[in-house]
Amino acid sequence: MINESRVRLMTGLAVYEAREGNLDERIGSHFRGDYIGGQMLTSFVCATLAFLLGGLALCFYHFEELMLAIYSMDLTQVAVRFVVSYLLFLLAFLLITYFVYSYRYNRAKTRLEWYYRELKRLSGTYRREQEY
Repeated sequence: MINESRVRLMTGLAVYEAREGNLDERIGSHFRGDYIGGQMLTSFVCATLAFLLGGLALCFYHFEELMLAIYSMDLTQVAVRFVVSYLLFLLAFLLITYFVYSYRYNRAKTRLEWYYRELKRLSGTYRREQEY
């Protein structure tokens, strides 16, 4: 005879495996610090490239004005402003990355705990059935 609660449980587990299961397994296979650190390293590289490309695009957009004012500029002040802007941009980018990937890691761990708890419950239903 078909056990309806077991079928519901198996269906819920299959839906989880099909949707979030693979991603959660990949996230859950790392330690928290390793996962977040890897994502922050990737974000560091991406943020640096984005800042440099944005700065380059801005320089090309204002190229004529830049060429006219290059000799009257204080280049040390420009360099300091560039470095401070880069550091602020990088800090904001990395803070956002930290919070986003911490949230994703915690959510994946919670779902994996639920998944394993439900698998144990499913296994328990089979054991109880074999005892009778």
